[in-house]
Amino acid sequence: MQPGSDPTRRIPDPTRRFDGAGPGSNGPATERIAPAGGPGAVLGGRYRLEGLLGAGGMADVFRAEDLRLHRPVAVKVFRPGTDPDGERRFAEEARTLAGLRHPGLVAVHDYAVEHGRAYLVMELVDGPTLAQELTREPYDAESAARVGLELAQVLAYVHGEGVVHRDVKPSNVLVDHDGRMRLADFGIARLVGNSGMTSADLDVGTVAYLAPEQVRGEPVGPPADVYALGLLLLEAIRGRRVYDGDDWAAAEQRLDRRPPIPADLPEPLRGTLRAMTDPDLRRRPDARQVAARLSAPAVEPEPEPERRGSRGLLIGLGLLAVLAVVVFALTRGGDEQTDVSAQPATSTVETTEAAPTEDAAEPTADGGGGSGISIPDIPTAIPDLPDIDIPTAIPDIPEVPEGAVDDARNAWERFTDWLGQFF
Repeated sequence: MQPGSDPTRRIPDPTRRFDGAGPGSNGPATERIAPAGGPGAVLGGRYRLEGLLGAGGMADVFRAEDLRLHRPVAVKVFRPGTDPDGERRFAEEARTLAGLRHPGLVAVHDYAVEHGRAYLVMELVDGPTLAQELTREPYDAESAARVGLELAQVLAYVHGEGVVHRDVKPSNVLVDHDGRMRLADFGIARLVGNSGMTSADLDVGTVAYLAPEQVRGEPVGPPADVYALGLLLLEAIRGRRVYDGDDWAAAEQRLDRRPPIPADLPEPLRGTLRAMTDPDLRRRPDARQVAARLSAPAVEPEPEPERRGSRGLLIGLGLLAVLAVVVFALTRGGDEQTDVSAQPATSTVETTEAAPTEDAAEPTADGGGGSGISIPDIPTAIPDLPDIDIPTAIPDIPEVPEGAVDDARNAWERFTDWLGQFF
């Protein structure tokens, strides 16, 4: 990364020089770390600086040679702070970082303060950053899950040691020659924050990866690293940042909004990403839980996720149609029952009124009743109707299977995420 190429810094100009010249000056880049020296300078009588590897808002990183052990190292030289107790705090934090041992960390070998400038001597990892890797092509779901597992294991270890990174992002992840992810600059934000460097020289994190609690200025702990790791993995899958805004106003607009997550990701990756990026830090899993989830076997998506989604939609519509038919049948059944019960009452009345006329038409015993008028027989009953089973009570509703509610919620979230891709 070229000095000043990252626009998402909280400070206004991370490339400013100590001689007062701006970033467009033609002066040598080594002036940015005066008076500690530039390439060719020897720090502590042991570390000879050879070239600038990168620069940020609070420090410059150099490739160097350890003249005592004859090995290449990386030296991070910090800009001066304003805390009078800063050197003591720096020493405490540096000792903590130097005591961290994990294959996914960039190890800290040494530290010192020279000419009022603090510096860390670290393991040199020859390899690109994850940010550089992603400029070539995005990662597939399997590769992203592997990256997430490795980095979550690192975070679980250091969080257990009481250290918080505060600036997890692709440019702080190095890819070594074995393809392993190595988390760099670990603990530096905490280290500098504790040494009082909270002025414009302090890079407190990249806005595009800040957790909601960081944006609100609340105390920052391990959940902020988990949130940033979730955004990092989404960027690895999408090939671009989830949030492009480089100012605090843009960050504040997403405080209570989840980032969109591709609906075709397999589980447990998709559900884990959703939990990691929950705006509420209390609902986020810790790094150890993230590692455990991502180490579970993946449930591969069907070959055509879109068709699967369409089939799910059709099934849902079919269920709605069945429900509508049942409701209609129950309603119609009630109406028919009412009509049938009303008909016999009407027929009874008619039969009662016709009875005297029928009796008058019949001949009497003395033979004087014949009048020659023929009255047709009036039916006295309605023919039997076939038996119809009309439910009179609501059937028992079976218990909801365990996990069905979560499945329904996940299905709804997939649907809303899918819609979110178009808005």
